[in-house]
Amino acid sequence: MLRANYEWQQLANDQEKLVSQIADQCDLPPLLANLLVHRGCESIADAQGFLKPQIQSILPPDQLHDMDKAVDRIVTAIENNELITVYGDYDADGITSTALMFETLETIGANVNYYVPNRFKDGYGPNQAAYQRLIEAGTQLILTVDNGVSGKEAIDFANDQGVDVVITDHHSLPAELPVAKAIVHPKYPGDEYQGGDLSGVGVAFKLAWALLEEFPTELLDLVAIGEIADVVSVAGENRALITMGIHQLRQGVRVGLHELISLTNADEAHLTEEDIGFQIAPRLNALGRLEDANQGVELLTTLDEDQGRQLAKAVDDCNQERQKLVQTVTEAAMVEAKKPENVDRPVLLIVGHDWHQGILGIVASHILQTTGKPTIVASVNQGETVAKASGRSRDGFDLFAALDQHRDLMTAFGGHPLACGLSFEVDQADTLRSVLVRATDQQKFDGQKKPSLTIAGQLEQKELTLEFYRQLQRLGPFGPGNELPTFLLKTAKISDLQTMGQKQQHLKFTVTGAQGKVAVLAFNNAGLLSSLQGSTPDLAVQVGVNRWRGQTKLQLMLHDLKITGPAIEDARVTRLIAPMFKQKAVYVTFNQQLRDNLTGNVAGQVVSGRTAQTMDLTDQKVVIVDCPPDLPTLVKILKNCQRVARIHLMFFSRTPLHQRGMPGRQQFVALYQTIRQQKINLNRMGQQLANYLQVDNEQLIFMIHVFLELRFVTIKDGVLAPVKEITRADLKQTMSYRQRMAQLTVEQTLLRSTSDQLVAWVKQNLNSH
Repeated sequence: MLRANYEWQQLANDQEKLVSQIADQCDLPPLLANLLVHRGCESIADAQGFLKPQIQSILPPDQLHDMDKAVDRIVTAIENNELITVYGDYDADGITSTALMFETLETIGANVNYYVPNRFKDGYGPNQAAYQRLIEAGTQLILTVDNGVSGKEAIDFANDQGVDVVITDHHSLPAELPVAKAIVHPKYPGDEYQGGDLSGVGVAFKLAWALLEEFPTELLDLVAIGEIADVVSVAGENRALITMGIHQLRQGVRVGLHELISLTNADEAHLTEEDIGFQIAPRLNALGRLEDANQGVELLTTLDEDQGRQLAKAVDDCNQERQKLVQTVTEAAMVEAKKPENVDRPVLLIVGHDWHQGILGIVASHILQTTGKPTIVASVNQGETVAKASGRSRDGFDLFAALDQHRDLMTAFGGHPLACGLSFEVDQADTLRSVLVRATDQQKFDGQKKPSLTIAGQLEQKELTLEFYRQLQRLGPFGPGNELPTFLLKTAKISDLQTMGQKQQHLKFTVTGAQGKVAVLAFNNAGLLSSLQGSTPDLAVQVGVNRWRGQTKLQLMLHDLKITGPAIEDARVTRLIAPMFKQKAVYVTFNQQLRDNLTGNVAGQVVSGRTAQTMDLTDQKVVIVDCPPDLPTLVKILKNCQRVARIHLMFFSRTPLHQRGMPGRQQFVALYQTIRQQKINLNRMGQQLANYLQVDNEQLIFMIHVFLELRFVTIKDGVLAPVKEITRADLKQTMSYRQRMAQLTVEQTLLRSTSDQLVAWVKQNLNSH
């Protein structure tokens, strides 16, 4: 038995008429038509609009607060040839925002440059020292993209210097807003934007549209990258922006991006939002985490192929270094997360020393994914007292709200409900931990409760096709607000289990589809290998494809699984060695001598077959070490194993009989006739007798035991002699004969069967009543 990590909630199909109409009119599988209904489509027209998003669904830029003021100030700057500095951010959303706005201002003749702050020197958002350097270099207007609303002090400084600041941002608003020439923000109090959840690049795009006075399709590739990287909702107008942006990306127009994509596993002509989220965005983010994010803007804006190639290589190298750092720091942070003082905490604040501060957010995500706990990971460098940190949260706990009222404990703070960045004096760590724990009570956050997982429906074998994937893609792009659906494969028959990856950390297996075997990948889940062996689990999977060397194959990604009965592992052995007994388990043995040898030398409990029939084995791993004396004994044990986690079948046999078999009737007759003719000294003539009967010594001894039990013969001082008067009897009814037959039956069923046959037999007897 293996419990799911999520609470599965399958979508109902309670609007069958509408589902049938949408499936028919939109040429969709009913399973996907039902999904559209659950995602808000109340008519065929809604479904058609969802499947083919139009530019008409995108609101004009004047719907955003202060857009007219921002345009007026920028136009004035252009007319007066003022130097405009686009002040960006060092993540993928900020880099694309900076590139988009820089290109736009150049196009309309502005005197413009850009500045992407350094994560380590400048920190996030407006920085007074950086502003001062820019102003001293001649900047007369600062235009922030993907930042600004948390920069009151720096912006006040710019105002004092006679330099205006125009803010475009989307981050959570502080209690006191800065005094700027314009604040273009979709959540401005009292003037909230109705178009959707724009990221920084989405807001910048609206300003670019207003400045250009026409819809700038050529900039949508940058919008798609920034919006997907920042994990904003893909519902509303973002659906149209990202859809058209992905189409633009597939054209390969941007030299630097084209070269960068060539270094990934993505297929540019078939680029998806998944490729952006897992291939492009992490590489751009790596620059800001480790090096200079200005290189990212150069990559996105260059027109020179050689420069694009060089920049793409530098970005990719930086990402590889980032991956190594993440692995090292995650391992160290996980050790901290598992310490006793953290085990019972619903929210974690982990403080390390000299961890690379550019990757703390990724590490926090890994800890959150593993523990299920909202996590802040901080690091303080040698000789310093201020720790820098990044936090990641999950549904049910607003990390920004938890800390926003305690800014006095921090030297810097900003973010979203599910992510934040902060700095604090390291001696405030315990106080911050207390604040976070109190916030879980205030928000009624239950960290023990499993997060929910929506199951879109059950996939049948006939639906595991490339055509189903093509139809599914019509519902994309996927992301928050339109999540990639997860489907159920019920009692899947799996095969070809294997680990993969540099450290064998991933798991791969296959299930049967309509056109053959379909691969299922379970990243960072190699530990499931033993649990899945011999099981028919319920799988929660997402549908994708693998494109390799011109071939496209259906591929499933494992999201979660349930094994309702015990996992059964065929681990039959011909010898026993110490490493086989290192795992904690209940070891069942039928041989007393073997049980004595194992007791005290295994990582668990050693019990007899009789004890195993009645003891509480719930959630235990049960290892059946040797062969039982007969199958009914094993069946009684299996009936008590319905609630165990795993059954590990070793079935060691010291002297298997199947190679010798059962002596035939003629051999019994020949033995008896030989004994009737003469007494036999077994010590001197035993081998000669075995050769004559064409049996081995073990079979001869068995036959003699049968005759002794029937009282056909006697043995005295090693001499075998016949009994003068015998009572006719059936040798098959003797205990010796029946025990041998039982052992042969055991071996035929347990040792000579195929793995599939063995597992099927065990399952049948697990479920028998």
